[in-house]
Amino acid sequence: MACEAIQPSYFYATDSDAHVLVGPDAKPSASSPGVPVFEPTMAQFADFYAFCQAIDAWGMQTGIVKIVPPREWVEALPSLRPDADPQHAHLGKVRIRHAITQHFLAAGPGRWKQTNVTRAKPYDAKQWSDLCMCQRGPAMSRIRRQVAANRAAEVAHQHSRSYASSDAPPIDAPGKLTRSGGLSRDASQRSVPKCSTTTTQDWDTFDFEHGWLNEALTDAEREAGHHVSVRDWDVLSCRAIEAEYWRTLNLGTPPMYGADQQGTLFDDRTTQWNVGTLDSLLSRTLKCALPGVTTPYLYFGMWRASFAWHVEDMDLYSINYIHFGAPKQWYAIRQADRKRFESVMASTFPADARKCAHFLRHKSFLVSPSVLASHGIQPLRLVQHAHEFVITYPYGYHSGYNLGFNCAESVNFALPTWIEIGRRADYCRCPLAQESVHFDVNAWWPTEQQPEPVVLGHKCIFCPHDTSLDTLVPVPAEACAALERTNAKKSLSASASPYMAHRLCACFLPETWVDASSQVQGAATIERSRWTLKCQVCTDPADRMHGAKIQCTKGRCVHAVHVSCALNETSGWLLDICARETADQLEGVRSSSDAPEERAVVLCRAHNPHRRAIEMQRRHEAVRDKLRALTFPMPVRIKMQGAVWTVQLLGVDEAKHEVVVQESSTAAAKQVPWTCLVLDERPSPETHRETKKRRVHCARDVDIYEN
Repeated sequence: MACEAIQPSYFYATDSDAHVLVGPDAKPSASSPGVPVFEPTMAQFADFYAFCQAIDAWGMQTGIVKIVPPREWVEALPSLRPDADPQHAHLGKVRIRHAITQHFLAAGPGRWKQTNVTRAKPYDAKQWSDLCMCQRGPAMSRIRRQVAANRAAEVAHQHSRSYASSDAPPIDAPGKLTRSGGLSRDASQRSVPKCSTTTTQDWDTFDFEHGWLNEALTDAEREAGHHVSVRDWDVLSCRAIEAEYWRTLNLGTPPMYGADQQGTLFDDRTTQWNVGTLDSLLSRTLKCALPGVTTPYLYFGMWRASFAWHVEDMDLYSINYIHFGAPKQWYAIRQADRKRFESVMASTFPADARKCAHFLRHKSFLVSPSVLASHGIQPLRLVQHAHEFVITYPYGYHSGYNLGFNCAESVNFALPTWIEIGRRADYCRCPLAQESVHFDVNAWWPTEQQPEPVVLGHKCIFCPHDTSLDTLVPVPAEACAALERTNAKKSLSASASPYMAHRLCACFLPETWVDASSQVQGAATIERSRWTLKCQVCTDPADRMHGAKIQCTKGRCVHAVHVSCALNETSGWLLDICARETADQLEGVRSSSDAPEERAVVLCRAHNPHRRAIEMQRRHEAVRDKLRALTFPMPVRIKMQGAVWTVQLLGVDEAKHEVVVQESSTAAAKQVPWTCLVLDERPSPETHRETKKRRVHCARDVDIYEN
């Protein structure tokens, strides 16, 4: 098929329940009203490589697209039942190994950090389905009542605006929302079933394609013979389920995700759009197997099993196909909003952003659409159903979650237009990367390498650090001209022109921010004194004076620091965006009720409670390690009441961080904090005798064991 442009059938609904139809003259644009959905004919669908090139311009504007394959292609797919054809791919061969349990730690309103705990026990698809029944989402009957109530409320609102009396019937209140991760009372009290061996009879009765629908029924509804249909998961119902997801994300039992399972459920009987053998620039060039990149992964989901915000390794394309089961909810960021999105995420998780420039590739950070909307970023929404494809594009950040038991298959691919993107792609080098994939694009597609220009002077006008851990954004020329007439003149003269600044520095200085065009705004309004303060972390005198600093927000503390220095863990400073209650607690103040819900907290080494806790933990660990190497009883020294005493060490209580000591053979044994021990060297017998003499003459009546 020739690589001709193909129009989407419609844009997936965003702000309403109706899809937006696409006009015959519509062109790809950064202002598209939603995610493009393509419903190709069999002739268009036949050639995957040509089809993807034909729709590439659309995906490079919206980040993701959805493809609904022709009905004849879906009907021709081989059965996945174990008894259908043992020689080919089927569900009975699949084992879900090293599934992860996902824990979501709240990092502020609408923000979470995700941690994964690997499970050693393997599961088959039937056992996984049983687990999903115990982790099921909200009942569809309650979702329907909620949707009906919302519709009635909208009608009443519109009617009230006409200043006429309403004859609308009374509105039934929606079902009471629970705090158990969307489970009803009878569901939340069920225990997880024991995963017994799946028998042949179990496979015969296992309806893997439609069994997930029972997750939307309460136990009482299922016993009464109630049924739900796939059509019930329409736009409005999925929107109500979405609200339930964000409301209960870190409540109830943590979900599990059978992610990154090597394998495929396609075989050679499927010749078109076979995810296991896709025709791609990678498959045509790379002859090695890179799991997840050139060979596919299977993903077994359940309710609330999530994938955090990220882009693909090497900024590649990816394709995701749901073989069967519940839908997936997707979120996407337009490529035009990528820089602004990265800036928002970096300011939301500053400590993580400072540790790694590619911290979003850790796939550990979730932010709700409402939080992004408050920063001027409107994420696109999309619901993917069984037997539908979703393609993600370079630079297109995406995230989402599963609505119940399902199985998807995914792999990366590339088009010729990706080569230049791949040359510029970077990757995560820190230990937190989840098996980040990187390969030398120039080795496979050679080109002449241009030397990088040499930049003299500081790269950032706000701090002295030339680091690759934070991207640089330009400072407008008019702002720099205004700064040349202030105390910032020395910092500008020591910086490289054109003047730039780190994103995080611009985000955390109170007067500045980064706008939608990725430029620093407000630089001319920076307080003059910020340029003359001295950084408490920098050691070089010139570095201490360079740039603008922020001050500790605890009381009247005058300590100052560069933003980049404060974000360095080794500095001992704390710099973070905290909710009002948390910020008040850290700073020892009480804000008024009309104060902002969040604010930046800056605490120096002396006022950082986290540093004190870490230092105390470090001291305890050092003492514990030394005590474990000692033998009992033995003479040791303790420092108390301004003096050093020699006593006999009888034992250690690690739980209480105390040691049992005895002053003399006739005295009673007592416990003292082990941080009072002086373990730098063992006392000699002479020192022991001299210390004992001084102790007797100093204070016979003083109890040395009390602080």
